[in-house]
This record gives sequence, C-alpha cells and structure tokens, in this order.
Amino acid sequence: MIDPLLALARDAAFLGWSRMSLWASKLSRAHVEAKDDPNNLVTEADAEIEGLVRGYFARFRPEDTIVGEESAELLEAHEVEDGSAVLSGLVLPTLAEDPQFAARLREIEPLEWHVDPIDGTVNFVRGLPAYCISLGARRPDDCHPAHGRWEIGLVAAPVLDTVWYARAGAGAWVRTGLPEAAELATGASADRISGTPAGLPGAVAATGFGYAPQRRAEQVSRLSPVLQEFDDVRRMGSAAIDLCLAAEGKVNAYFERGLGIYDWAGGAVIAREAGLHVQLPTDRSEPVIVADTAERMEFLRRHA
Repeated sequence: MIDPLLALARDAAFLGWSRMSLWASKLSRAHVEAKDDPNNLVTEADAEIEGLVRGYFARFRPEDTIVGEESAELLEAHEVEDGSAVLSGLVLPTLAEDPQFAARLREIEPLEWHVDPIDGTVNFVRGLPAYCISLGARRPDDCHPAHGRWEIGLVAAPVLDTVWYARAGAGAWVRTGLPEAAELATGASADRISGTPAGLPGAVAATGFGYAPQRRAEQVSRLSPVLQEFDDVRRMGSAAIDLCLAAEGKVNAYFERGLGIYDWAGGAVIAREAGLHVQLPTDRSEPVIVADTAERMEFLRRHA
C-alpha cells in the first residue's frame, strides 16, 4: 500500500533534487552569498528550494508547519524557471485523485517539518558530490524536538543518486534514485539498512567543523581523544549524509557540535530506525552523536 507520508516527503525531495540539478549547471558567484563566514554559504538555490517546498505543503498539507533553514518566502512552481518540469515530476497530485488515498492523507495529523533545502552548500557551490535535501517530520508538542516523536526522515542526494528514508517503527532504507509512485510503499525497491555489517574490520567516525573560530578550535581539540577509539575520521561536509552513512554502516559513528535541528532532523530519524544509538542536542553547544555500539556511544559522550 502506498504510504501518503512517504509520498509527501518524496515530492518535497523531488523539488530539491530537480532544482539542485538545474542550479548546479548555471551557478555563479552572483548567486552565492556568505552568511557569517566566507565559507558559510547560502545560494539562491537554497531559498528557491525551500520556498517551493513551502508552496507544495501549503497546497497539499496547509495545516502542517514548515521550519526551514533559510526562512524563505513561499513560492509557486509558475514563479520559477522551468516550473512546468517541477509540476510534472510530482506524484501526489495524481495519487490524491484516488478517494481512498486522499482519505488516508487527510487522516494524518498535522505535522511539523524541518527542512534543510541544501545540506552541504559549500560542496554544492564547489561541485563536490556530497550535498542533499534533508527533511524530517514530527508530531508537534511542547517537548524540544530532540525529545519529540519523529514520524519520517528522508535525505536525497542527487549527484550520489541516493535516497535514504525511514518511517517510525518501520525501519530505515536506502535506494538508488527517487521512488516513483508505484514504489512508495515502505521498503519497495529499497534495501533495508541496520548499521555496521557484522565482521567489518576497523572503526571510522565521521564529523564536521563549524565556521566560528572558537567552535572550530574546540572541535579540533576533541579529535585527538576520539582517535584513541577510532582508526580514522571522515569529513563529508553534510551532516545529513554523515548520519545516513552511519545508518548504512559505512562509518561506525558520527559526532558534531553546533548543528541546527534542520541539520539532523532527517538523518537522525534514519539512524535511529537503523538501530543505532542516537543522542540529540537541545542546544547548539551540545553534540549530535550516533554510534553503532553502546560502548562507542558512551566513549563519544565523554570525548566528542
């Protein structure tokens, strides 16, 4: 049976996937601005994708809340270049013509979506492949999102041609490319992921670095203790992809301080549903940590 929530997330990811591909072919310095540091970048593509996602949810799920990294204004497809291609790639409008599907979509309680339109913007600007759109949805409540009830996470990386996703209680999955309408049942045309494969030798951790000098110095100072437990460290440049690689077992753990909720919302759901140990922060000064064993989690709590 087609999952309405997965269909929603898939279409939102398609908006990012398709627009990143278009923008990557024409990006120039005129389209890029620095935030608080020359390497902390935001592009016109970031704002456009988030605006399109807001427009999409306003049309199909107006009761849902969208929390985006860029706080962009709502955009309709006709307001952007090649907007007809945006509309033609969506699957929900056709699915919603089925009364039973439309009824199941309406039955989903209002959700709060956290969206990073391009996670790994520096990679995107420089033509490095590790960038993605990341989405996570939770049931709104008075708890901090770190303690919230997350229903779905989806991370889609167009150059890597890879989509990771998870549904609460239904496991975590990875597949090649975005799913089509017929593949929107959880697990259809996808491989289930569950952390580090048995017998894989060595231990590798992924991490990232902030842009503020003080935070960067603190992060660097923690590397030496971490390397007492891990053989090596990888730095991909996208927190969402790092979390998904941990969920796949391609790295044994991931840790980083200074992240916003939109950075970890999609990937943390995937890592948790893959069976990893997950610690989420209530403040940017605290680390996001995921690990494949309880021992590594405890070690990183002390040293990361």
